[in-house]
Amino acid sequence: MVPWFLEPVLIAGWTLVFFILAGTQRRAVVGNLRAMFPEWGKPRAILGAWRVFWNFAVTFVDGLRCETATGGVDWAVEGLAHMQDLSNRHEGCIILTAHMGNYDIAAPMFANRFNRTLHAVRAPEREPNAQRVREEEMRRREQRHPNFRTLWNRGENLLGIELAKVLAGGGIVAVQGDRVIFDISPMMVEVEPVEVEPGLRMRLPKGPLFLARATGAPCFPLFITRDGWRRYRVTVHPPLDLPPRRRGDEEEVAKTWAAAVFNTARRHWNQWFVFEPLLTRSASPGK
Repeated sequence: MVPWFLEPVLIAGWTLVFFILAGTQRRAVVGNLRAMFPEWGKPRAILGAWRVFWNFAVTFVDGLRCETATGGVDWAVEGLAHMQDLSNRHEGCIILTAHMGNYDIAAPMFANRFNRTLHAVRAPEREPNAQRVREEEMRRREQRHPNFRTLWNRGENLLGIELAKVLAGGGIVAVQGDRVIFDISPMMVEVEPVEVEPGLRMRLPKGPLFLARATGAPCFPLFITRDGWRRYRVTVHPPLDLPPRRRGDEEEVAKTWAAAVFNTARRHWNQWFVFEPLLTRSASPGK
């Protein structure tokens, strides 16, 4: 690790290199931002994409420092009453989160606050070698945090059965509601935030919503954002009001689910680390 005063300079330099080379990911972020903010022109969206890449690099380095015990981060909790509610329930619960902040260091640490095991669902890495490294990293974290477990979404139908068993046994399952990669089945959902004009649709994975609907488990939206240099905030919301599954009402329920993710992503757009095209708008944003 380098001295702290060189860290910002090196992060900015390496971020610029990846920003230039990762054309597909850069264009996806620009497209998401222009759909999210139709009043933005292309130059502003490109600058916004740079901020997303930079924040991602900062959180990645923070995770490395925590993993190697060469530094730490400070935490604040917003919605402590809802976190206490989640902790005190005896039934299985679902945590709905998004690819924001630094869930890699938050999930194992906050798992110790619960009286039961937290099972975090992760997508595997694209490269086999990177996946082996990631699995070894997760094993080390599980050894340090006995209440934390990782489950890999490899596109197998058996994962849903395993997650349902975890919830039936009173465990906690944490799922990301904004990752549509590999062979994960997507759904297109219209999002209707009050402050945004209509016509915005969001591409989301079906699995997390279907799990919540099939099991009836309470679902707590929980998001992690970066407040400043090595400072993070965990925001816990009250459980979503999702009625039991009935034929014909899937669209309205999906809108509630999507809004829980989108509203936070829009508020903290520069920390929404989704590098795939998820947002489309019926009318093209202005030039």
